[in-house]
Amino acid sequence: MRFAQTEEQRMFRDSVAAVVSRSSKPADVREAWELDAVERPAVWEALVATGFPTLLAPEELGGGGSERELTAALDELGRAAAPGPLVEHAAVAVPLLAELAPSVLETVLDEGQLVTATAGSVVPYAAMSDSALFLRGDTIHRVALDAQSETPAAAAFDKSRQVATLPDEALGETTVLASGPQVAAAVARAEDRAALGTASFLLGLASSMIDATVTYDTMRTQFGVSIGSFQAVKHHLANAYIAVEFARPVVDAAAMAMSASSPDAPRLCSMAKALAGEAGRITAKAALQCHGAIGYTMEADLHLHLMRTWSLLNAWGSVDHHRDRVADMVLGVGV
Repeated sequence: MRFAQTEEQRMFRDSVAAVVSRSSKPADVREAWELDAVERPAVWEALVATGFPTLLAPEELGGGGSERELTAALDELGRAAAPGPLVEHAAVAVPLLAELAPSVLETVLDEGQLVTATAGSVVPYAAMSDSALFLRGDTIHRVALDAQSETPAAAAFDKSRQVATLPDEALGETTVLASGPQVAAAVARAEDRAALGTASFLLGLASSMIDATVTYDTMRTQFGVSIGSFQAVKHHLANAYIAVEFARPVVDAAAMAMSASSPDAPRLCSMAKALAGEAGRITAKAALQCHGAIGYTMEADLHLHLMRTWSLLNAWGSVDHHRDRVADMVLGVGV
């Protein structure tokens, strides 16, 4: 199977990378750590011009792209630990609304609304989002997030995610957006797409942590030589690099399968999230150890990537969850 990107896909990825380099510097990410921040990050406004938020919308609404472009863009955004409901809005909400509630999607896009999504009760990026989609099997709830009192803040590793919780009693008949057997299939696809998008973002984070650690260990000296020349350091970074590069083709395969509506897509998406999650965990541990004590400090840019990585390991399914899911699919359990 050939995963090489087309010229158009490379151009789109390059445009996203250019936006990231301008609008998602470490200082921009740090600004998003303010708990009371409700303004959208600069990178989000800049991404609108690239077409990223509407990538999976119908062509007449400014979309027409596929999961292949989406994952390539999320990889670049992950490298900068860009804040905002990038996966939740672009990979989950937009295609889900396009399939089940086109009129709602038109309103969302016309008004420039930001929609986050969750399969649980924890709502990421609640403060900066206009509404949230709650995926509940064969039912989807939509809840407005225009009042902070509706979503009390919760503790989180990465404060830029502005995690909040919504009590179950807030969901009722008045918040139902869609329900029924056809909704269950759409929700399942949305959750697969979310796992895939998160996997791609994790690989971007991991790649950036490896690059940053190589740079730091090349400059830092001990006993008169660069610590990057120590065999133990090389082994840590080699293990991290191997984990990332083993996961990357699986993410590419899952993106291709999703874009082609292949029956293998659910299994590949779970494989992608499991491998990317493990790669993220290995890389974060190696990067922290090779940075030494400075890696624990908020002053180190590495800290931003570490916190985002640890926050995303369990987002849209943990490594163990997706490994079990792949095993069940292979063995035909519950299929």
